[in-house]
Amino acid sequence: MNIGKVVKKLFINIILGVILLIIINFIGSYFDFRIALNVYSALIVGVLGVPGLILLVFLQFMV
Repeated sequence: MNIGKVVKKLFINIILGVILLIIINFIGSYFDFRIALNVYSALIVGVLGVPGLILLVFLQFMV
């Protein structure tokens, strides 16, 4: 696999992850639920995808 394709896929996943985090934060604001939008959360969602997002939501409930 070409390194350019991997970087492109990671970048697209990070952008989609940030969009999903923004949507979850917008909907969660009505229920007093927020996930920090930072480099680490974007990378987790970018690398792991939807399971990473589920992981962040789970971890936020644990705190």
